[in-house]
Amino acid sequence: MIQRCRDAFPIRLMCRCLRVSPSGYYGWVTRTPSSRAQENARWLARIRVLHADQDGIVGSPRIWEDLRYSGERHRVARLMRRAGLQGVPQRRRWRTKASGTLTAGTRNHLERDFAAAAPNTKWVTDITYIRTA
Repeated sequence: MIQRCRDAFPIRLMCRCLRVSPSGYYGWVTRTPSSRAQENARWLARIRVLHADQDGIVGSPRIWEDLRYSGERHRVARLMRRAGLQGVPQRRRWRTKASGTLTAGTRNHLERDFAAAAPNTKWVTDITYIRTA
């Protein structure tokens, strides 16, 4: 792509349009990547291998667990985001039980008899609005 730009536009015109100096442009073209960029490329190669080994299902937290002795979680998440790698979220499975069955250890004290002989002998409330785990 750099070669095409050299052929299509004179370098000075391109540098003027991009507001950079020609020496800065040539320095950028010939400069080797920084040590951080090289390390990120090495990490990304390892992340891609781990992601492919697990059929692309796992996300950054589990990839980080595999790499936890050699890096940071946030770096793994950032590199995966930039590379377009993401895990498949697990579907939430709801436990169901048959209607009218009580769990073990639960006792129905009122046996559906809500009529009280005297005040403050039977207290009843509805807690269906409270979300519990």
